[in-house]
Amino acid sequence: MSLAAETRLPQRPGFFRRLWGLARTKWEDAQVRLGAMVLTDVPIVLVVAATVLTFFGVMMVLSASSVEQISSGAGAFAQARSQGMFAVLGLVSMLLVGYLIPVTWYRRPWVVHTLLGLAALLLIAVIFVGTTVNGNRNWINIAGFSIQPSEFAKPIMILWLASVYSRQGRIDRGTLAQTAYKGLVPALLGFGLIVTLILAGHDVGTVLIYALFFSAIFMAARPSRGLVTISAGLGVLAATVMVVISPNRIERIFNTFAFWRDCVEATCDQANSGLAALATGGFWGVGLGQSRQKYNYLPEAHNDYIFAVVGEELGLIGAIAVLLLYAALIYCAMRVLLRSSDLFIRYATIGIITWIAGQALLNIAMVVGLMPVIGVPLPFISAGGSALVSSLVGIGILIAFARQTPLTPIVGERTGIANSKMQKDAARRLALGRIAEREQAVIAADPDGTGWTLEKLTTRLGALVDGRGSTRPADSAPHRAPAGTRSMRPSAATARPSAQTVRRSAPLSAEASAEAAMARRSSSVSGARPSVSVQQAHTRTTSAQTQQPGRPAAQSPATQGAVGRSSVAQSATSATRPAVARAAGAQSAEPVQRAPKEQKLPAGLRTIRKARKLPEEHSEG
Repeated sequence: MSLAAETRLPQRPGFFRRLWGLARTKWEDAQVRLGAMVLTDVPIVLVVAATVLTFFGVMMVLSASSVEQISSGAGAFAQARSQGMFAVLGLVSMLLVGYLIPVTWYRRPWVVHTLLGLAALLLIAVIFVGTTVNGNRNWINIAGFSIQPSEFAKPIMILWLASVYSRQGRIDRGTLAQTAYKGLVPALLGFGLIVTLILAGHDVGTVLIYALFFSAIFMAARPSRGLVTISAGLGVLAATVMVVISPNRIERIFNTFAFWRDCVEATCDQANSGLAALATGGFWGVGLGQSRQKYNYLPEAHNDYIFAVVGEELGLIGAIAVLLLYAALIYCAMRVLLRSSDLFIRYATIGIITWIAGQALLNIAMVVGLMPVIGVPLPFISAGGSALVSSLVGIGILIAFARQTPLTPIVGERTGIANSKMQKDAARRLALGRIAEREQAVIAADPDGTGWTLEKLTTRLGALVDGRGSTRPADSAPHRAPAGTRSMRPSAATARPSAQTVRRSAPLSAEASAEAAMARRSSSVSGARPSVSVQQAHTRTTSAQTQQPGRPAAQSPATQGAVGRSSVAQSATSATRPAVARAAGAQSAEPVQRAPKEQKLPAGLRTIRKARKLPEEHSEG
């Protein structure tokens, strides 16, 4: 056998692997291109897409609800008139939120906590004085208008989750209990409260949307694999319980996925009518206002199944146009997400676009028969004032993000400011960039201990159990510091030492002690002030030597160096030196009752003695 026959060429990857590699390369290139683009056009695209979707929705609500309104005795324009009023209110709210309210307000914890509390109060009021519609108790009448608090709570919950996870630091390190507490407990305190109140009104479809954007923000925070497994298990368990306890939900799910038989039961009438509407529309549609299924054949034609009316009247062309408008919103959100350097804005952007786009995809999948009927409206198009206003407020938040987010620097990008408009834009982004940099600096200093941690909880619980939070034993009270010196905070005695403090208090080797002494020498020469314990020990040593006539007043070279450094540091402020000297002299004049063997040298002089080999006689006094 020849050498050429024995040498085997590397096998070419399969078709699907090559296709996956090509798709991954194209996606990475698209991310690079989107991340290098400016954001000046993003607010304009968001305003145009949201406005077109809103007015298109008012038109389709008029077309889909006119027949039903006439048959019920109301006017043909009743539903459309109400939708138009909420559309104007929502567009004004979108512009106010996008162009007048600074993003720094959303970043303040007390703001999002207050908004979350108001949303919880409204949901509690729904349970007691709410209105039940089709088995769901999610509406409340205020000033003659029926509103749905669970819809207004969506943007509030997204901002709250973004605020929590942007300050949590790393949630993928530590034991499983630590990561679970840090990644799940803080979020579930607010998320679990709102979801529980919504479930009290039996609205599982809205809870599904909440779970969707919560999962997106949670995965963006980069949890550990064990934490993802626990979260997925809890989610599947909760969904299974909600389905099992309702025979109606079981039947709807079984009818949707039972592809081996035709569903002709009463629970399939709405799904079958929706498919019939799409099939009737064909490619061009039957014409605007010419739908057949809206003549009381298709239940909720103006609400949950309005996309079926769109497909019937405007055909495949109209359905694709609606999808393109949603794609424009996703495109703008991707631009903000890839260019922003603020972690809070990135998490909130992920949550908002997951909410709007995910809800639209679920509604469309429900209409075309890929999902069971879950009662999720189509954003901006379905009838419903609360849903429309909350969706437009979410778009307004995205507009504010695009206008104010600090940008990630791009290699080769020009930093010069050309005109006054660019100066105002840079000023808005600079104000928010400073806040984001300060927060990230705190997180980078201690990424594992930032935010809500299990160690902080155990420390505080231990302080409460031991009574250290209110009183402190007399023997553990710190000694009163001399006048002119800096005192320790009362809470420092009960606080858990940080990792940096533990490393500083660990015993040092001879080489490390020498390096530490060299570092202190350089810092003292540069103007740093010696610690109070070093000054007090030096004063006590000097006074003891002057009181003993048999001991020479000369000092070792190391002590002279320490005294020299103290004098150099104290000469910077002449007013502080006499006060410190008088305080130290007053303290040395007091009689010391301790035995010599019980006296301990301060940490500063212990390190110097190790490095410079001070005589043992200087360690007493």
